[in-house]
Amino acid sequence: MTQPAPRDARIHHWPAADWPSAAPAAAGLDAARLEAAQRYLLDEVPHIDSLLVIRGGALVFERYMRGMMPGRLHNLKSATKSVTSLLTGVALTTGDLADLDEPLGYIMPEIFATAGDQDKRAITIRHLLTMRSGLEWDEYGASAVAMTASPDWVRYVLDRPLRHPPGAHFNYSTGDTQLLAAALQTLSGMSLYDYARLYLFEPLHITRHAWPADPQGVTIGGAELALTPRDLARIGYLALRGGAWNDTAIIPPAWIADSHAAHTLLTPQADGECERLAYGYLWWLRPQAGYDSALAVGYGGQFAIVVPALDLVVVMTGDIAAAPEPFRSNRMLCQFNLVEEFIVPAVLDHP
Repeated sequence: MTQPAPRDARIHHWPAADWPSAAPAAAGLDAARLEAAQRYLLDEVPHIDSLLVIRGGALVFERYMRGMMPGRLHNLKSATKSVTSLLTGVALTTGDLADLDEPLGYIMPEIFATAGDQDKRAITIRHLLTMRSGLEWDEYGASAVAMTASPDWVRYVLDRPLRHPPGAHFNYSTGDTQLLAAALQTLSGMSLYDYARLYLFEPLHITRHAWPADPQGVTIGGAELALTPRDLARIGYLALRGGAWNDTAIIPPAWIADSHAAHTLLTPQADGECERLAYGYLWWLRPQAGYDSALAVGYGGQFAIVVPALDLVVVMTGDIAAAPEPFRSNRMLCQFNLVEEFIVPAVLDHP
């Protein structure tokens, strides 16, 4: 669905070394509803350890629980994938990546020297962004564990059987994002982590971060990036502002729009919830009380949720070790409705 642009005339702040803050009422939000959101988390979802709400570029609500602190790095798990999506947009901007339809066989011909199925050469950057490589993968079974236990992660992923023609079938796969990271590193001549530091973290004033690599030095494209909750909010705010930061276009707005377009409409869950769940370029998409939103989502309750029509960014992090079901799988996208039930109703000036 499409909503009108926000009608508010508030100044949009740009965070520098720290976030500017504002009272909820000054940003058009009901403070009591935001406090109710935190109480809900404490009572019903106690493994969530932070809740941040940004509107108009100002931090209007910030709460930490379970010993979490503002400056503590937090493993974002699969929310990392949305950062990799942003970096793909950067690569298009710099010219390191010429086209989303470039096949891996052209970018990295050497990795196919021993691959039995040469049809895998046709897997493109676009296929990896949309989780449509066609390679066999069981995200919540043995695949991710086996990949991380292997001596060569990219080789492990590429050696999976090709179950579908590239581009034909959606299958959520951290393996696909590891291939994407390897391709971006080959094209740029830099690790994806160094690329992020140069083109993303430094312009956004993100100074504390960690992002490990596989045994061959390929940054883990689909998980393990660690940021503070406030810096995860910077990632969300960059997406909210269409790739601009302090009025400088870091990523083209067309890339953000394409990333947040529904490239895959997913089958509704058996319980009938989440019927409009979709997938873009490594971003999840779903409505929040009728308003479009894009979500960076990670195992255990890591969220950066962007609601453009309401000028909102909502960030949550969760204690991975304490996460119950459904927070151990993407079912959380259908069964966790904090933004829809608390944050959107807190907006006092709906367009």
